Amino acid sequence: MLRGIMSGVMAMRGQVLNQEVIANNLANADTAAFNKDKAVFSSFNDVLMYKCQPSQFSVPIGVYTGGTVVQDVQTIRDVGPMETTGNPLDIALPAGEYLCVETSAGIRYTRRGDLQVGVDGYLSVGGFRVLGKSGAIKVSSGRSCSIAEDGTVMDGDTAVDVLRVVQVLNEDDLFKEGNSLFVTADSNVRGIDVPSLMCGTLEKSSVDPVSEMVDLIRAMRSYEAAQRAIKAHDEATDKAVNQVGRV
Repeated sequence: MLRGIMSGVMAMRGQVLNQEVIANNLANADTAAFNKDKAVFSSFNDVLMYKCQPSQFSVPIGVYTGGTVVQDVQTIRDVGPMETTGNPLDIALPAGEYLCVETSAGIRYTRRGDLQVGVDGYLSVGGFRVLGKSGAIKVSSGRSCSIAEDGTVMDGDTAVDVLRVVQVLNEDDLFKEGNSLFVTADSNVRGIDVPSLMCGTLEKSSVDPVSEMVDLIRAMRSYEAAQRAIKAHDEATDKAVNQVGRV
């Protein structure tokens, strides 16, 4: 019976994490180029139980499966729908390609294309400076700034720099850090000499709010089912201790 309670507890913990993942997806339904996450469940690692013997050898007596756990939180690499904005600083990248941005922890990668010119004159996305072939890109006037299909950043009629765009060789080794940023090993990226961007276009979030709400309802129902299972096991244990023992 205690095993049943433990299985219910693990199921509840897994559904709490699942709900957190879904809630984060919903919170980023309007974030440009956001890739949704999905909690992956698996059965708890089988625990092999051994019978104690007065010798150096152990005799296996059974296998105990302790319920389900969240094995991993995977990022679904689907490219979101494209939206034409007409903004000269909005860009969309082909699948598998990322912009390089500068952070306090080093270079990070992002697919967000809603670029802006900050008050300091630097081109940024999500508050992080966008990198070009020569480093952080600074322009004199945000009003006349635009980006060409080959990644050239124009300040009026003057070419300032070219966006540093890379291709990630294995996106399974790309890890989220928050703020639409990713990190991976340097050996997993390859620079693209001549980018091919869609200008005046934004890749929208790949999150479907309706599907996420359905998944959230399922997660809540699974959580409640685990709660009821724990209650049933608790009541059965109570009867075994307080009623059966009196007979």
